[in-house]
Amino acid sequence: MSATAFVIKSRSATSEPHSDGNYVAISGRAGGLISWLLNLLGISPTVSLIVKEDRIIFQKGSLRNGSLNFITPLENTCSTLYAFRRLLIEAVVLGIVLGALTFFSFGIIGIAIATLYYLLNRTLTVGFTDVGGRLHEVPFKRSVIEGQVIDEAEAARVCDIIQHPVDARRERALASV
Repeated sequence: MSATAFVIKSRSATSEPHSDGNYVAISGRAGGLISWLLNLLGISPTVSLIVKEDRIIFQKGSLRNGSLNFITPLENTCSTLYAFRRLLIEAVVLGIVLGALTFFSFGIIGIAIATLYYLLNRTLTVGFTDVGGRLHEVPFKRSVIEGQVIDEAEAARVCDIIQHPVDARRERALASV
């Protein structure tokens, strides 16, 4: 649903729902220092993926376009997904080019920039498909300022937590028929 990767502001994922009924609650904001400052003021566009016992809520806010709230009942959810994207080739090319441009410093500056590029641009995508075949996904990147890091193992765990209430709801529906 969105090609822009968001920086993770907060996340929680537990196999039992919290007191607010959430199994999963991941929220993000646009990346960058200006967006972080706007976030402190409470006016930053955000995106959220919330999984409750009976529905999945996808919320996306924009300063220009307002907000989108998409609510999918769990019985209308077919599958969940996660993806972890690493930009290794882009980082290597960047390292080679910047290393060649900074040959007077033995390429250390170029290699350092390429390494930072690789580490900060790894992207985790979490999403689901509904019975209409529509894919709803949210890509997230590491947050340096908020200190939120998520890796592939954590992404798999979050996906399993999302899939568990989907399967449980489907089994209850089939048992009642």
